[in-house]
Amino acid sequence: MKDFMKALPASPSSLFFHFLKLVMWAVLVLESARIIIFTAKSLKSFPLAEDLSYGLIIKTLNLLIIYEIFITLISALEFRRIKLTYVVDTALVFFIRELIVITFSDKYIDPKTAGAFVAVIASLGILRVVAVKFSPTQVRHQAL
Repeated sequence: MKDFMKALPASPSSLFFHFLKLVMWAVLVLESARIIIFTAKSLKSFPLAEDLSYGLIIKTLNLLIIYEIFITLISALEFRRIKLTYVVDTALVFFIRELIVITFSDKYIDPKTAGAFVAVIASLGILRVVAVKFSPTQVRHQAL
């Protein structure tokens, strides 16, 4: 892991870092435009637009996942470490998205799958609370 971090650009002011941020914003803007176009097309055929809410929710949650991944990447480049809270947030959004997809698609969820989803989301929630409570900055402030 340390070798990977050494291979990254030296500072957040580097050209690569700014290019990455530009690509990030371009992807987010394009994905937002796709959501707006999808909504406009669905509203034109409104009586037949039964998938509007499903598609809109899925596309918006996809946008949130992309955003979380980019924030994690930018943070890793800027601070030279990967913040656990960003990774946990991304995983939480992903699992909640999957749960919403299953719910809206009217698929049967067997009790084992439902229990697994609950266990994973609860574990990630507990992990996030612990990560915030015992973050390196919190530990340093308590030691002083």
